[in-house]
Amino acid sequence: MAIKLQSPKIPKNPGVYFFKNAHGKILYIGKAANLRARLKSYFVKNQTSLKTKSLITEAKNLDWKVLNSEVEALIHEAELIKKYLPKYNVLMRDDKQYFYVGFSKKKFPKIFITHQPSHKPYGVRRTAEFIGPFTEGGALRSVLKTLRRVFPYCTCKNPHKRLCLNARIGRCFGFCCVEGATGETEKYKKNISSIKKILSGKNKSLARELKKEMRQLSDARKYEEAGKIRDQIMALEKVFKHREAIKQDLPAEFAKALRALESILGISYINRIEAYDIANIHGRFAYGSMAVFADGKIQKNAYRLFKIKSVRGSNDTAMFREVIFRRLKHNEWPCPEIILVDGGKPQLNAAISSAHSIFSRLTRQAGSDASQKSNGLRFIALTKNKKHIGDHIFIGGETPPIPLSRLPEPLKNLILMLDSEAHRFAISHYRKLHRKHLLT
Repeated sequence: MAIKLQSPKIPKNPGVYFFKNAHGKILYIGKAANLRARLKSYFVKNQTSLKTKSLITEAKNLDWKVLNSEVEALIHEAELIKKYLPKYNVLMRDDKQYFYVGFSKKKFPKIFITHQPSHKPYGVRRTAEFIGPFTEGGALRSVLKTLRRVFPYCTCKNPHKRLCLNARIGRCFGFCCVEGATGETEKYKKNISSIKKILSGKNKSLARELKKEMRQLSDARKYEEAGKIRDQIMALEKVFKHREAIKQDLPAEFAKALRALESILGISYINRIEAYDIANIHGRFAYGSMAVFADGKIQKNAYRLFKIKSVRGSNDTAMFREVIFRRLKHNEWPCPEIILVDGGKPQLNAAISSAHSIFSRLTRQAGSDASQKSNGLRFIALTKNKKHIGDHIFIGGETPPIPLSRLPEPLKNLILMLDSEAHRFAISHYRKLHRKHLLT
């Protein structure tokens, strides 16, 4: 009796599927971006080949494994075919050969796709390493194209005298394709090694290695290099977890700034940053301002003002304590990942103390998730020099301060812009009140 399809039980996720005989032996392994749609196609009348009809007749069980993305399915399918050598994977490929990815063993290894691993790649025999088999050449080329953006490598078949186009747009190191060139061979080979690991299904171990390297660079205050590693980690997540929306709508400089800040703070995701400033003159007309950056842009409709109520006289530290406390009482507002205050260590400590106080109170309330929010909130203070120009940042829980000049340029610009926005918003309201007072 031929296998029956119970389509409502089949998920619409990416994954691999298995046709098995009565004894549980795997007859065929396939991959799909949508398991339900792909498996239904096997049972469409008058649209299947003789080999497919034979498979459906012999198969008695159908199973599948859900994966995070079509890319992961492509790689996992290759691993399983190589491991089990299913009968129908061989029969159904008689007229359509498998694809293999080859890595030449040269000073600057080349990557190529071939049907026959024994063929001469780039003029050499038996001096290349192969990964496969893969069933779809188009999907494989697309994956390699994506990976080349993250882990650049040379695609030129022969050396040449001038930089190629890929080198000019950052998809190739450049030194690897210029005749007689020398360069950072270890860095190049590291990229090749990363691609090998990904195509061999070792993307999780690679991600762990990259995260470890990013932390080491961050601890050494090599923030720009740590930011580049962070870019690679994010790209891997996009490829293997279908996180297509991650920062894709952010302006390029904002995206770079957020990734750099994530690597410095050792956190995985920053979406909302709130910047605070205080405006007053000898304690009069005192207001605290909140400027908001979220979803990749300034959110002026989320700006807020807090009239200082509990502080008398000119005491910015106490004013910050009040403003942060009152703001975080608004549990209905989106919680930021970062709070940036204008000032030094005293202002920073005041903001942290105030946050701990309000979160402790909210945590005691039934059903509150304040404790979780508190653990994910980080604080930064921007200090100014005598000319009132930002020069250092203090990070909550860490010392000493970090000079702005040592930060990646996009991050430095973002911090200064947000501080300027909070200051502008506070001052504009203060001036309105002051003028109104003078006219009365």
